[in-house]
Amino acid sequence: QVLLGGLGPTVVGYGLEGAVKFGLYESLKPQFAILLYGQEGGASPATAYLLASVVAGAVASLMLCPMEKTRIRLVTDPTFANGLISALKRLLDEEGLFNIFKGMPAMLSKQVPYTFSKQVSFDIFAGVLYTAAANANFAAADVKYEVSVGAAFLASILSCISSHPGDVVLTATYKQAQSSNSISTDGDAHASATASDEFTQVVADIYQTRGIGGFFTGLSARFVHVGAIITSQLVLYDIVKQLLGLPATGTH
Repeated sequence: QVLLGGLGPTVVGYGLEGAVKFGLYESLKPQFAILLYGQEGGASPATAYLLASVVAGAVASLMLCPMEKTRIRLVTDPTFANGLISALKRLLDEEGLFNIFKGMPAMLSKQVPYTFSKQVSFDIFAGVLYTAAANANFAAADVKYEVSVGAAFLASILSCISSHPGDVVLTATYKQAQSSNSISTDGDAHASATASDEFTQVVADIYQTRGIGGFFTGLSARFVHVGAIITSQLVLYDIVKQLLGLPATGTH
């Protein structure tokens, strides 16, 4: 039971986050392309892809933030509540709606770079690989799995690097918040500092104690862990797109 603590918020939070992130990204790409280039399109869709990914990442962060705070509270204090609904209700009662989203700047610092580096680079790498395959006289249908895996692997590297500083800041933010909760039970005692103030302080603390390198602590382990997740996630995403009748990533 202890090992499964926080499972509910994890499943719900990351499920919603993933659905919103991938769904919004695909939906907004053509809209931003039309907005920027008109109906005829532009020479390079990268800017439209980037804007779509930033919006998708920001909205997904909004969905994930309260779930992540609830998950961490349940993991660090298994007696806090019996499940997701009761834990979320108690957090709202004790800390208020504002504090539920107090980690939003830190969440954005991780999720937005993570989303645009993963989604956009996957599109671009896939397009480059399909072009290279065509120049070598390979049909797109014959190399779609190889391209999908290769592009996903390359995207995972960029995504791990770009989002790792934000992940370090996010971890430190929630660790600091949890430490504050253990010292004081007054839900309003820490409301005076704004979310941006806390974010700035956490970033300053990391830099002062560990320097620039502190923002990349544990990156090698992240390559193995998160890199494998991102690669498999993007390959599955590309397969599902094609099963739904959508063009493969990088072919449009």
